[in-house]
Amino acid sequence: MKANPSEPGTMRIRKPEWIRPGRGGFGMKAVIIVTMILLFLIPLQMIKDLVWERENRKWEAEESVFSSWGSDTAVGGPLLVIPRRVNYDITDENGKYLRTGEYIENIYLLPDEMEINARSSSESKFRGIFEVPVFTISVEGSGTFALEALYKTYEPHMILWEEAYVQFSYPSLKGMNKTTPLLWEGKEYDFEAGDSSAALYGAALKAKVDAGRGDARDISRVIPFHFKQEIRGGRSLEFLPLAGNSVINLESDWPAPSFQGYYLPTSQNITEEGFTARWEVNALSRSVPDCWSESQDQFFADLRESAFGLNFFPEFDSYQKTRRTVEYGILFLMIPFLTFFLFELIRKVRIHPVQYLLAGFGNVLFYLLLLSLSEHMDFPPSYLIASAAVTGLLTLYTLSIKGVGYKALYLLPVMSAGYGYLYFVLKSEDYALIMGTAGLFGALSLTMFLTRGINWYGSGDSSPSEAEDKTGSVEDREI
Repeated sequence: MKANPSEPGTMRIRKPEWIRPGRGGFGMKAVIIVTMILLFLIPLQMIKDLVWERENRKWEAEESVFSSWGSDTAVGGPLLVIPRRVNYDITDENGKYLRTGEYIENIYLLPDEMEINARSSSESKFRGIFEVPVFTISVEGSGTFALEALYKTYEPHMILWEEAYVQFSYPSLKGMNKTTPLLWEGKEYDFEAGDSSAALYGAALKAKVDAGRGDARDISRVIPFHFKQEIRGGRSLEFLPLAGNSVINLESDWPAPSFQGYYLPTSQNITEEGFTARWEVNALSRSVPDCWSESQDQFFADLRESAFGLNFFPEFDSYQKTRRTVEYGILFLMIPFLTFFLFELIRKVRIHPVQYLLAGFGNVLFYLLLLSLSEHMDFPPSYLIASAAVTGLLTLYTLSIKGVGYKALYLLPVMSAGYGYLYFVLKSEDYALIMGTAGLFGALSLTMFLTRGINWYGSGDSSPSEAEDKTGSVEDREI
């Protein structure tokens, strides 16, 4: 027999709002949705790790190409190198003079003036599916050496003039494609392998030249030179401010230079077809004298620290773009979830959590599609195909949900607008943060507008307790 709720001793158990039939249960549904979104951070992190793994494989492919073609490139020359004799006293343990000893050390003389005109052309090499950009640079330089600094700094009779040579330094000779003989005061001198231990970089070429015999009439001697070289490389190119007045003119078909180093170009022009850049450096802006001896090796380090040039990086490769896209993954998971939730609020449609999960996995699949497609084609068509596939899939799936009907087509423009906006955020590197923030603000504003008339308590304008008192719709269980 059923007890009367009004009788003494009868206890009424009120069911929570979210489990009462006919009352919506939106509070609990919101908690479930938020929990699912947070759980989707796990597959998103797995995709991030996959992007890193594929990018590491690309780096390995690049190193494989560079090991055969030539990697970081530098033009470290010319330097005029002349050995000299140095006398020193030999004493016994008591400091008594015994005799005079002698050793040989090199003297390094920098050019007085130099102008280099360089032209680089790019091409692509492949290792498997990975494309590796490389370049070939043609370098033509001319200038003069003034011998006056040698005579002012060192005793001419101690210098071994007949052993003078001009030296060029490079990170490696692997990329040296060809070089013409050095034109020195109108005469040609062939290059040969140099002493890498006395070079600015790890490898060297040298050409023996005539620098005079130390006669007084050579003090004011100015020697012109000219050279041509063709070097293969990849990733970076740098020059050194060797001359008292150095001018470097560089022209390239590379569309996305990243200028680096101690000096930036004094002028530059970058277009989609390539760029031109010009550096002008004088001796007053460097901390290296016109000439120094081998014992003053700190000047080698000072010169290398003052190097300048550029990195040949892709403008923004597919892996970087995909990684940035995944960073916004948690926000784009909210698009189908929020749309489903609004269907439940406004259309009074019941959507099961499993259906939310399937929509979420479909959205996560977008990033995997984007990663795989962008390895075989350009990023824009990859993005278009992946976003269109996922948008179409989720729209068709939503059409199949009972009670949604043609309203599911609302998902098509919503997701298209979201993916389109994300693409423009990715394209705008400098304004990505403000554009992303503005997009989130707009999405929140739209959601607040669409839900402004919803009574989250589910009945009239009253709170749950007031509504229960007025309608008596609370289900009670008597004990």
